[in-house]
Amino acid sequence: MLAPLILLQIVALPWLALGDQRIINGNTVNIKDAPWYASIIVNSKLKCGGAIISKNYILTAAKCVDGYSARSIQVSLGTSSCDTSGSISGICKVKVHSQYSSWRFDNNLALLKTCELLNTTDEIKPIERASKVPDDNSRANRISSGIEEKCFQLPVQLHGTQVRILSQKQCAADWKVIPFYLLKGISDLTICTKSPGKGACSTDRGAPLVIDNKLVGILSRAGCSIKPDVYANILGHTNWLDSNTKD
Repeated sequence: MLAPLILLQIVALPWLALGDQRIINGNTVNIKDAPWYASIIVNSKLKCGGAIISKNYILTAAKCVDGYSARSIQVSLGTSSCDTSGSISGICKVKVHSQYSSWRFDNNLALLKTCELLNTTDEIKPIERASKVPDDNSRANRISSGIEEKCFQLPVQLHGTQVRILSQKQCAADWKVIPFYLLKGISDLTICTKSPGKGACSTDRGAPLVIDNKLVGILSRAGCSIKPDVYANILGHTNWLDSNTKD
């Protein structure tokens, strides 16, 4: 099995300490290797990551946009650096998963419909959805966009970090939600990853998990290298995605 690419985004907000918000470890990745990556901007502040899944839809975590109007949200595309301008697209519709709950791990998904169709380039193009869930203990590469203190609006540079897919049972145990892990939402609707010293942190929600350039998951909850990172399983939400991206 080819190692997954997990695209995660670091968010730098003026009131946050940068040291605690960064993705841990990583090697530089060119945006052309992840042209489906989207930076989610809410009220003019970089908030989350996301993935381009069609010419007019971006997929991200519900936590990132729940409660915000479409006019307060934009997406930045085609750039991995705050020193290089990308394409800014307005959002005309927000579709939060109807079963999303902030206290659960699953169904943490939202669709953002762009006001205009996206023009595809080498740096901007949709990603195909995976048709298979990754095996437990398979290797993965997370791509993060680290950011410097001087640059709060866009990521500085994408980075890749190798992690491993974790079993549901171990994920639930590490999050200490056994025996109620199904009630909390660690199930077939989620995918977990964990590797020592290589976790995502809370500001990385919405980050895509990718295998062989196909979308597998969207980061729902980050373990900050202490607990597993939990993703919404894209394959488990096929019906919801298909029915909500017809327009």
